[in-house]
Amino acid sequence: MCVSESDCGAQASCVAGRCVAHGATPAVSTARRLLFEPVDVGWVRRGDGAVGDVATIGRGDGAVILLRFSIALAPEASVVEAYLLLERVPGIDADPVAMTLHATRIAGAWDSRSLSWARQPLTDEMGAPVTRVVPAAGRLVRLDVGTLVQRWRRRAADDFGLAVVTEGESPTGMPIALGPVDVPADRDDPVLAPHAASGIQDPRTVAPASVGDPRRQLAGPRLELYVK
Repeated sequence: MCVSESDCGAQASCVAGRCVAHGATPAVSTARRLLFEPVDVGWVRRGDGAVGDVATIGRGDGAVILLRFSIALAPEASVVEAYLLLERVPGIDADPVAMTLHATRIAGAWDSRSLSWARQPLTDEMGAPVTRVVPAAGRLVRLDVGTLVQRWRRRAADDFGLAVVTEGESPTGMPIALGPVDVPADRDDPVLAPHAASGIQDPRTVAPASVGDPRRQLAGPRLELYVK
């Protein structure tokens, strides 16, 4: 996984969040890109359940983001790549500390309306790739969840979604948008630009709220599939 060209060294380029060797053809370039919003979203932290459209993870309180998706794909469809897209919320003070995130399998039934620290579902580590988020990175965080999505394709009956967990911690943690959140727009924000070398455009646009106060809306977590 990569955020910028410097993550890939001299022999590869960062294409749609993954290092691709020079001269190679990224699989996503010939695949159809699909975006799915979760059908249920929640998060918990030590001591209680958590509510609101912003989750703060990596603060040492065991905070976990829980997501469930409903995906209908034709049996013959092949999932080439699968990513969970998260957006960091700007304008909230955070320590300049790099953090590492990855996704795990949720192995128990859950409902965001009744979540609490004591009533959170079990999770199961599946060895999913990790993503290191440095302070200077853009707002978009992409987690590789290909292995987990392939389990869904095999109709695993004991899968109840994805959990986002962190490795390491900081006093302030990392704020992640769980639902629509209006923030000041930054036209240099890489989230709004095409994915490098892929020709894929982000479907969101910036709509000014008033003269001199452009705003954009964070969309919350989404599942990004590249399908053939």
